[in-house]
Order: sequence, then C-alpha cells, then structure tokens
Amino acid sequence: MSESDQLQELLQRVAALEAREKSLTAASNAYQAIITTLLGNLDKQERDKIIAMIDQAHEIAYARAIQRCNEPQKQKIKQADDIAQRMFMFAQGKNSLQR
Repeated sequence: MSESDQLQELLQRVAALEAREKSLTAASNAYQAIITTLLGNLDKQERDKIIAMIDQAHEIAYARAIQRCNEPQKQKIKQADDIAQRMFMFAQGKNSLQR
C-alpha cells in the first residue's frame, strides 16, 4: 500500500470519526433537552426526589469504581455527574454556572 493510499484511508477514518462524533453530540444534546424539560415540568418535590435518587446512584457507582481501582470508570462517572448536575440546575431554574 502506497503512502498516498494510506493517507487516503486515514483521512476516510478521520471523516468517519468526525461524523460519529457529530451524531453522538446531537443525540446527547437531544437527551439533555428531553431530560431537562421533563424535570423542569415536574413539581418541585417530585423533581428533587428524582434528582436525589440520581445523585445517590452516582455516589454508589463512584464508590464502587474507587473500590475496584477502576480509574477509567471513575472518570466516566465524574463526567456524567458534571453533565447531570448542569441539567438539574437548569431544570430547577438555576444558572448552571453558579456551581
């Protein structure tokens, strides 16, 4: 395989990865909008109860990842928690930058 062919194959792979990233970003944004809207339309008591349950689930998952010394899992949980907290604050009518 020539260098030109290898470069062309590499460029095709990069284009496929970029397309996948766009698709995942769009899906993530859609899910965030749906979850935020659903939470925002619940009464405060019910919304707070759901948020507390999700927070507790994240804490349990994070503790298990620590216990198992699973650094990649810890990082994924931290990132998911950061996103969830921003959605919760938005659903509660708070500025997500206040955290």
